[in-house]
Amino acid sequence: MFVDISVVAEEPRDLFCVTIHQLKILLFTESDDRSQNAGEAKGRTFLTDLIVNLIDFFQLSFFQKLALYRGLDFALPQPVSPMEIQATFEKAFWKLEPKLSDENKELAAATLRSIALTYIKRKGPTPPKSMLRAIGHLKKRDDIVITRPDKGSGVVILDKTEYVSLLKESSVSDETKFIPISLERPKAKGRPPKHYHPLLKKEKELSPIVQRILPKPIADSLIQQGSRLAHLYGLPKTHKKKLTVRPILSATRTYNYKLAKWLDEKLKPLSVNDQTVNDISSFVGDLHEMKIDEQDILVSYDVSSLFANVPVDETIEILVEKAFKDDWFNKEYDLNITKTDLIELLEVATKNQLFQFEGNLYEQVDGVAMGSPLGPLMANALMCNIEEKLENQNKMRVFYKRYVDDTLTKMPDVSSASEFLLTLNEIHPLHSFTMELEDNGKLPFLGMVIIRNGPRLDTKVYVKPTDTGHLPLLHYQSHVDVRYKHSLLKTMLNRAFKLSSNWQFFHQECERLKMVFARLHYPKTLVENTVRHFIEMKVTENVCSKQQASDEQDAPIRIVLPFKDRKSANAVRHQLGDLSRKIDAVVQPVYTSQKIKGQFKPKEHKPPVVNQQNVVYYYKCGLCDADCVGFTSRHLHQRVEEHERSTIT
Repeated sequence: MFVDISVVAEEPRDLFCVTIHQLKILLFTESDDRSQNAGEAKGRTFLTDLIVNLIDFFQLSFFQKLALYRGLDFALPQPVSPMEIQATFEKAFWKLEPKLSDENKELAAATLRSIALTYIKRKGPTPPKSMLRAIGHLKKRDDIVITRPDKGSGVVILDKTEYVSLLKESSVSDETKFIPISLERPKAKGRPPKHYHPLLKKEKELSPIVQRILPKPIADSLIQQGSRLAHLYGLPKTHKKKLTVRPILSATRTYNYKLAKWLDEKLKPLSVNDQTVNDISSFVGDLHEMKIDEQDILVSYDVSSLFANVPVDETIEILVEKAFKDDWFNKEYDLNITKTDLIELLEVATKNQLFQFEGNLYEQVDGVAMGSPLGPLMANALMCNIEEKLENQNKMRVFYKRYVDDTLTKMPDVSSASEFLLTLNEIHPLHSFTMELEDNGKLPFLGMVIIRNGPRLDTKVYVKPTDTGHLPLLHYQSHVDVRYKHSLLKTMLNRAFKLSSNWQFFHQECERLKMVFARLHYPKTLVENTVRHFIEMKVTENVCSKQQASDEQDAPIRIVLPFKDRKSANAVRHQLGDLSRKIDAVVQPVYTSQKIKGQFKPKEHKPPVVNQQNVVYYYKCGLCDADCVGFTSRHLHQRVEEHERSTIT
C-alpha cells in the first residue's frame, strides 16, 4: 500500500491529491464550492473517507502531515557549526591566494576572517519544535519509506515491506544481471590482511590499473581515497498502471566514480551525431522552421529500459573503435595509450559494480547502473551506432531527432510508422521500441507539446493529464535565500518562453504558473511583477549586453555557507562584493539549506571497516602510547595501520 501526497499545502485541510496506483483522487475543503450537485458531493465524501483511511493507515500526526504536504524540498532552519563556517572561508582563501599580490593576500585574509566571525555570531531563526519532532519521529520509523515519485511531483509513502519487494523485483531478482557477493574472506596463500571486505579488494585492483595506463598526475587524481560502498534505492513509478520501482544506484564517491567521470568527459564527443538533440532551444527553433505536409504524421519512438539493457562489452567496443580512429583520443588529450588500455579502463569503470542492498552485497554484471556517470554516455553511444546502421541500410528517416531514448520523426502514414517500428525492433536483439502517434494534431515530446498548425509546427509547455496543478517547486516559506526563490520564478518563465511558439501559449503558461506559485504561497505582487518585468525585458530585448558582460568575467570563487536569514545573507554578499572590487577578483557567497528529504533517504547500515572515511579521529596507540588526532580521507583502519607500521620501523 502507498500514498502519493501530490501537492504542497500550507495546512492538511487545503487542496491535496492522493494516488492509489492509477486512481487519482482530489480532496477539497468543506468550503470549496466547485461541486454543484449532490452526486459530486456524495462521490467526494466517499473519496474523502478513502483518503483519510489510507493516511490513517500509516498513523501520521497533524504535524507529520503538514511537513510532508509542504514537499520534500521544504527546508527548516538548522543549527550551524562555527567550525564548518571557518573551514569554508579557509578553503575559499586557499583558492583565492594564488591570484593575489602579497598586499592583497593580507587584505583578503583579514577581511574573510572578519566576515566569517561576524556570520558565526549572527543568530538565525529557531525552527518550530513541533515540526522538528514530527520529522524526527518520521525519520525513526522503520515500517515505511518516504520518497519522491519517479516522475512528476509529490511525496510517496510506501509500506517498507512492499518497497523492498518491488525494488528486488526490478533489480537483484534478475540473476542474469545481478549476482550476490559473499563477505567471507577467500582462501589465499601467505598472511591474510588484517581487514577484509570486497570493496577494499576493488580499490586494490583499481589503483595499479589506473597508475599503469595513465600519467601519474592524472592517475593520482582519479584514485578515490577511502571510497564509499554504493547502495541501491528505488523511485516508485506512480504514473504507471501497475506500481513498479525504478532502481537507482547511489554511486558518488565509490571506488571507480572519479574514473567514470573522467572517461565520460573525455569520450562525450563520441556519443553525439547529427540526430542528437543537444540543446532544447535550438531544437525548438528547428521545429518552428520545419514544414510538414498535410498527409504527414508526427511519431515518437521510445526504448524500453534502455540503461538496464545496454550491452556493456559491445558498447565499449563501439566507443574504443571511434576513439582510436586516426588515433583521435591520444591526439586530443595528449596521451599515449592503446586500445587495450582504454578497454581496460572502461571495463573497470562500468562492469561488476559492487553495491549493498538490505545488508547483502551484489555485483551488477550486465547493463549500466542507473546512477553511473557513464550511463548516459554509453546509452547515447549505442543509439548512435543503431542510427549508423539505419543510414548504412538506407532506412534512416529524413527527419529524425533523438534525446537519449526518445526519438521524434515524421512519417507519410501510419503504415510507414509501424514499418519503421518493426525495423527498429529488428536492428538490435536486446532493445524493444514502442511508438506513439500524434493525437488530434498534437504530440508530447521532451516537456512540450508539438502542435500541427497547417504546414508548420507550434510548441507549448506540456502539462500531463494527471497533473494536479502544481510543480515540485520551492515553497515560499521554506528556509532558503529569497534570491533563489526569485530565480526559480524567472527560470520557469524563461522555460515557458523558450517552449512557447507564440505569445498566446506563453500567456497561458504564465497564468498557470501564477496559480502554481500561489499554492506555494508566493506573494501575488512578487509573481505578477516578475512576469511583467520578464515580458518587458523580452519585448525590448535588453538582455544581450548583460549576458555578454557576465560571460567575460573570470570564474568566481564561491563560498558555500549554510543559510541563516536574509539580513545576514545580504550583509555577507555586500561585504564580499566590496572585497572583490578591492582585490580585483570575484568572490561570491552561495547559500545552502537542509531540505527535509535528506532526513528520509533510505539508509544502509554498512560495516565499519568501509564506513569510516573522511573523519576526524582520536586514536590512542597501544605501541607507542601516543595520542593521535587528525583528519583522514582514507578508511580509518588504513590510517591506523600506517601509524603502527611507522612505529615498528
